Amino acid sequence: MAVTDAPALAQASRFATAAPAVDARRFGSGHVNATYLITDAGGRRYVLQRINTFAFRHPAHVMENIVKVTSAMAAQIPDPRRRLTLVPTRDGAWWTTAGDDWWRLYDFIPDSTELAEPVAAEEYALVGRAFGEFLVQMAAVDAAELHVTIPHYHDEWLYMAKLKAVVAADPRGRVAEMAADIERVLAFEEVSHAFERTTMPLRVTHNDAKLSNVLVDVTTRQPLCVVDLDTVQPGYAANDFGDIIRSCATTAPESEPDATRVRFAPERFEACVRGYLGACGTVLEPSEIANLAQGARLMTLETSLRFLIDYLEGDLFYHIDYPVQNRDRARNQAALLTDLDRHYDAMCAVIAGIAS
Repeated sequence: MAVTDAPALAQASRFATAAPAVDARRFGSGHVNATYLITDAGGRRYVLQRINTFAFRHPAHVMENIVKVTSAMAAQIPDPRRRLTLVPTRDGAWWTTAGDDWWRLYDFIPDSTELAEPVAAEEYALVGRAFGEFLVQMAAVDAAELHVTIPHYHDEWLYMAKLKAVVAADPRGRVAEMAADIERVLAFEEVSHAFERTTMPLRVTHNDAKLSNVLVDVTTRQPLCVVDLDTVQPGYAANDFGDIIRSCATTAPESEPDATRVRFAPERFEACVRGYLGACGTVLEPSEIANLAQGARLMTLETSLRFLIDYLEGDLFYHIDYPVQNRDRARNQAALLTDLDRHYDAMCAVIAGIAS
């Protein structure tokens, strides 16, 4: 039986919960932050997170962005189940620190669940809709007012350069076993430059727009809100859309070890497009719509590169549940990228047809 996590409970007690916090348990499926479900003496629940300061080197900037975004949501959305709400500390701050650790607390959204596989084909439209609605909500926030919390986050050509440097250094002696995988992603180097000189406008974007970051009502399965706002910063809509496709329009989960089972799923892709453009199509500029399919290729390439680099460096960034999980993730994403590339023209045609 799981027992209360005493250090997490101690941090939860520093926040202005409705009653004293009495229980803390590990919660969720995130790769980066440590997340806990907190229960107070009155039975009310909260979500406590310790920010991964290796991934987010300027946690104050992360939190300042989140405060602006959640404040904008609160001004537009009266229903607290359809937005994230930060809980202040007992001193009135929005976060607390303990040594090098940074902690924050959100209200738990009742009767909600993370959208996770298995998902019916039509439900992928809900993912597109949720992130499309987020983009529309964020039109109230000037992107220039947000910190860039992860510089060059979607500059895929820089990940290519880093991969080459890590391959040359081979810090964990893993390059030889990954030689074919390395060549497979390096073949997409030209694609990595696709957004280098784009004319698309900068928007407030989520930058981790994937299936598991959508909360839905447990009964109706309708989307409530998107979560995991650490990566919110100025960016391109096409990158968020690309991440939706990367996480949804595939026949296998991200850690599937058998890459031969990973293929592009056209029916899921079309559902995502319908949901996304149905929510924000009238807000997007023509240059953004024209680059959505390219965003799918780029974000899948980027994710493959990041998993591959992390595996070669010794699994420093992503949480792993077994020793070669980042290897499996990298191979999985590279297989999806290859199939997305084969379907690129068809993707463009679907987007154009729905947008017209």
